[in-house]
Amino acid sequence: MSSMLDIIAAMLIGGFLLLIAFTTTDTANRTFFNYNADAITQLNLTNLSNTMQYDLRKMGYGIPEALESTIIQIGEPNHIKFLAHLNKDADCNIGTTTFDNIADTIEYTIVPAESIDFGDTVITMYSVYRKVTIAGQSPQTQEIGRIGNNDVFRYLDQIGNPVPLLAATKMVEITLTAFDPQIVLSPELFVGGDTVEEQTRRKEELRRLLRASYWRQTRLISRNLRR
Repeated sequence: MSSMLDIIAAMLIGGFLLLIAFTTTDTANRTFFNYNADAITQLNLTNLSNTMQYDLRKMGYGIPEALESTIIQIGEPNHIKFLAHLNKDADCNIGTTTFDNIADTIEYTIVPAESIDFGDTVITMYSVYRKVTIAGQSPQTQEIGRIGNNDVFRYLDQIGNPVPLLAATKMVEITLTAFDPQIVLSPELFVGGDTVEEQTRRKEELRRLLRASYWRQTRLISRNLRR
């Protein structure tokens, strides 16, 4: 009889230890995946930010000072279109062998891409589209990234205040926020009742997991707008 009790006790202890091992492994794998996914999100956002900064610093390049007020053709929180000479000479280095003195345009548009429902929380991801139009060539449009905010561009005057008129813009501020929508959620988020306290706890945990993976705000001062 004692031998049977020892066997049962050993099985219970072994099962308990096995359960702990499985739980620990699952938690470690989930944390590892989320950490690496977060790092990838940060890298993608850095690349996106660098591309946008590179383009925005060209704003107004080669445009006569008399036409300065026409450089920014569209200036909205989610849409900017501006003039610049992209193929004025070989020093522009944009991969073309055709050069002219015709103003070209660069355009960024932020549009909703997808909504992800986590039950208690819904987030919207936005696509960033970049369109380059060079005279005599077909416009090129491509999605260069996804972000978590729609209000990307702010238009500021010489001292950094929002402008009353678009033509008064001397610098552009960009704000980019990225989320990792592919996070692995804790099983605890899907169990329990629907009391106010439990719903609040789940929402707080989701906000923590869906925190902005990386946030960047940069004021870009174009020398061609401050002549």
